[in-house]
Amino acid sequence: MQFLNRRALLAPMLLLLGACGPRAVPLATHPLGAKIQVGKLVYHVVEAEWRGEIPGAKNPPRNRVLQVTLSVTNSGSKELSFPMLRLIGADSAEHGEVAEIEDNPRWFGLLRRLNPALTENGILYFDVPVGAYKLEIVDNSDADREESAYIEIPASLAPPPVVPSKTGE
Repeated sequence: MQFLNRRALLAPMLLLLGACGPRAVPLATHPLGAKIQVGKLVYHVVEAEWRGEIPGAKNPPRNRVLQVTLSVTNSGSKELSFPMLRLIGADSAEHGEVAEIEDNPRWFGLLRRLNPALTENGILYFDVPVGAYKLEIVDNSDADREESAYIEIPASLAPPPVVPSKTGE
């Protein structure tokens, strides 16, 4: 009888665990400035800097503005699009791009189509508090196999101080 009770308890637990799906694989995290291929798209964050405003924004920012200068290359053989991206904060909060911008020729815009072997350069804007973030980069051109990775955006984007070398020692 005790054997049946254990089985009766074990079966629903296994069913519940199976319903949760496969365990999520952690996404690879890359340093700022690295070129990262995700699917057929190659992303390169050229620069990230904090600003006080967004040129052409319909509304003033509530926080500081993280301006991300980005290069995206389509390494595939057909036209692809790349989606709006998001930042993930240290607290796991997600922050989407600012999308209400007009007359800013450097902004990537909302429709992002890339022909094969074409590289596009542009800027993304995020209205977020100053801090460390991860930019989630995505290739969702294959609905059955979306690929993602992170690029680290450190809290301080200032270059490290130059330490004079000691000579004569």
